[in-house]
Amino acid sequence: MIKILVVDDHNLVGEGTKLLLEQEKDFNVTFINSSKKALEILLTHTFDVFIFDLNMPELNGQELAKEVSKISPTSSIIIYTGYDIEPHFNMLVSSGVSSFVDKVASKETLIAAIRTSLEGNSMMPINLLQQLKIPDNSLNILEGYHLLKKYNLSKNEVETLKLVMAEKTNKEIAAELFISLRTVEYRLTNIFKKLNVNSRIKAIKKIEEIAKLTK
Repeated sequence: MIKILVVDDHNLVGEGTKLLLEQEKDFNVTFINSSKKALEILLTHTFDVFIFDLNMPELNGQELAKEVSKISPTSSIIIYTGYDIEPHFNMLVSSGVSSFVDKVASKETLIAAIRTSLEGNSMMPINLLQQLKIPDNSLNILEGYHLLKKYNLSKNEVETLKLVMAEKTNKEIAAELFISLRTVEYRLTNIFKKLNVNSRIKAIKKIEEIAKLTK
């Protein structure tokens, strides 16, 4: 029997998901409408698959996934939401999420995501996959943190600069890194100062020049 925990702060949605999944004879589904209660139940119960809404009070889906991964590192975590995943993708994956299913997707898609995750594989919408560009050589330079040591960039500044290279706006950077706009602006000011530039365009150009020199 596959034990599944559904966590969604909307009772109607959570109960509906539970009823839908229980049509599968080998699914045993528990629904909890509170992320904090979900953590409490893990003190006495174990699950094979977790299905979390993204936007919830108390702890959101990303925060809950991070905590659950510490308690149950071998379980599969699926984000089941109607919100845009792309701005939060990196943080969600880092928190232990393995698959993403849109709430407008079919029952068959959600069931397939559950079975696929148990096989150690991932599922996500095609439109999300298409947005995940393979980094070019300039971004690879940023992965090689040691290449930028002479500029004294911090890890947080490198992460911010990677998003600048990906042409993200300040607002998008703030959302993806879960920081304030003021923090983004502060980091950019420091980055520009350390690279001896005064704009995003010049910062990108400088990294591209570094990339050419290291080919």
